[in-house]
Amino acid sequence: MRLRRYAPVPHLSIVTYHHIADEDPAYPYDPGVYDATPAQFRRQLELIARFCTPIGIDELVRAIDGEPLPENPVMVTFDDGYLSCHDVALPILRAVGVRATFFIATGFTTERRLYWWERIALIINQARRKQATIAYPLMMTVDRTDPTLRARLVALVKNTPGLDVDRFLDELCAALDVEWSREIEADRANGLIMQWDHVRALARAGMDVESHGRYHRVLQTLDDAALEDECTYSRIEIEAQLGRPVRAIAYPVGRRIARESRIRDALAAAGYRIGLSNKTGVNRLWPLALRGVLPIDPFDVRRLSTDRRMNDAMFISQIAVPHLAYVDPE
Repeated sequence: MRLRRYAPVPHLSIVTYHHIADEDPAYPYDPGVYDATPAQFRRQLELIARFCTPIGIDELVRAIDGEPLPENPVMVTFDDGYLSCHDVALPILRAVGVRATFFIATGFTTERRLYWWERIALIINQARRKQATIAYPLMMTVDRTDPTLRARLVALVKNTPGLDVDRFLDELCAALDVEWSREIEADRANGLIMQWDHVRALARAGMDVESHGRYHRVLQTLDDAALEDECTYSRIEIEAQLGRPVRAIAYPVGRRIARESRIRDALAAAGYRIGLSNKTGVNRLWPLALRGVLPIDPFDVRRLSTDRRMNDAMFISQIAVPHLAYVDPE
């Protein structure tokens, strides 16, 4: 990290979290979503505070525009809007003195809906029928004891163009005999997902709040009207709630859109200046004099994934030596 200060081309590492929680064998939701325990998260922040210079969206925008970054710049980001962002992560961020950026999927926050991947996990865990068949979006046998079932159903949502997610989840509930209603869903959401008061508390604490879409739909699977809804209204909702401009969007699921001109045009039309993928690496921010030859794509800002199985040495190593960063094909 000391040597990185003298690198001719500054590297910006952006680390991504979702949910901070202790291990719990009785946890009814997706166990792959929590990235660190509270103690582990604090240790990682302490490493960042010791060796790096944490930055926020303001510094990122200025760097994209050509201004220099501080030594060893790092951004800490959270996706989705889990309640643990407020209840667990925020006190640790404030204690260590690190600023973070929170990307909120606004539809779940406003409507008190459960994230679709968490509802899939809950349906499997609460299923009263071992095996069933669903017909939408394709004929498929679902067996709640199949260890690959959750991943296959999540992949179906991620990859099916134009999917009616509510219809799919309602049919899955009926097939596996799981009781469901908007009241049940709101109660579940209240225990897992931030409300706008929590998001406003993040902003008052000096954290950045930006967009993660409206319903966490993979942008490549949406037609033009749905794409506009997903991108534009999430920005409008956050600005209305916080009274501050939204300039960045973290792509739901995190896939790059660098070669997707239709999506890039929609993001620009929606008012975004920056778009961030995930699990894709670090950013090399070339000096302004070289931008004509080596331009920086503001809609291809890259981030590093975190994982609770990652030890502290690996965590700081992937920041210090970018080639050590593991890349997930998703």
